[in-house]
Amino acid sequence: MTIRLIVPYVQGGGSDQRARLVARYMANHLDEPIDVVNRTGAVAGHEAIAEAPADGSVIGLSTGEIGMMHWHEGLTKLAPHNYTALAVPFVESAAIIVAADAPWHTAQDFMREFEKRPMTGSGGPHFGIWKFALVGLMDAIGIDTSLLEWKETLSGEQGLENVLAGRADVAPITMTDARSMLFSGKARALITMEDQRHARFADVPTVSEAFGVRWHVAHWRGLVAPAGLPAAAKERFVSALKSVAGDAGFQSEAAENAFTVRWRFGEDFARYMDEDDRQFGHVIRVSQGAKKCVN
Repeated sequence: MTIRLIVPYVQGGGSDQRARLVARYMANHLDEPIDVVNRTGAVAGHEAIAEAPADGSVIGLSTGEIGMMHWHEGLTKLAPHNYTALAVPFVESAAIIVAADAPWHTAQDFMREFEKRPMTGSGGPHFGIWKFALVGLMDAIGIDTSLLEWKETLSGEQGLENVLAGRADVAPITMTDARSMLFSGKARALITMEDQRHARFADVPTVSEAFGVRWHVAHWRGLVAPAGLPAAAKERFVSALKSVAGDAGFQSEAAENAFTVRWRFGEDFARYMDEDDRQFGHVIRVSQGAKKCVN
């Protein structure tokens, strides 16, 4: 039997890259092929996972946005309880990323400018993690969130393209997803919203170091199945994913791509999804002041 792995994001994007990496190793440990299918659109893709047969034939890559979208009236009612949590390998945080020729060289410079005039951020939909990460930081350091305008895209990488083309000021995405532009010198990271400095970008300070406030928001990307997956099928998938976690080949490829790997399995992952869901209530209410740009 070929297992379908639905990815609710664009092919070649950060979530897709991670899904395909896990799928390759998971297929080896299951001794079954896994067909990765892109169902682009955070809502449509997550709906496709939730509505699939709960028989082990379909799994999906879910992200922290499943704990955000249902807070927006009329968007979707999907929430963590609509899925069977299998494992989360990747937990990474946003960063403040600007073009290399931007006038800001520190996060403090950027935020001082932000206090004076509206700024345009870009990277994902208006209900997505990257917008919320920036809004939460603004709120934590006392900047009026209505000064943020948001230019929607289908992925964080497309948001960075907007920044490099001069259509936006900042892409608050992960440094991992911006790594090619950072390594090539076309973009610059001013701050990370991680709880500690990133091993591959050790010169980029944390929010706590730069501003003396606590603001850390993690964006997870994990493997789920539709709710109601039989216990035996769940155990089979979780066991295979534990084998992936211990696979030296997977560990090596994840490190080469600068992916931050922090595994949680089964019920531990389910609890983490619920905690993340609850955390975003306040941030999303605060974000209502941020403006949506017309592309």
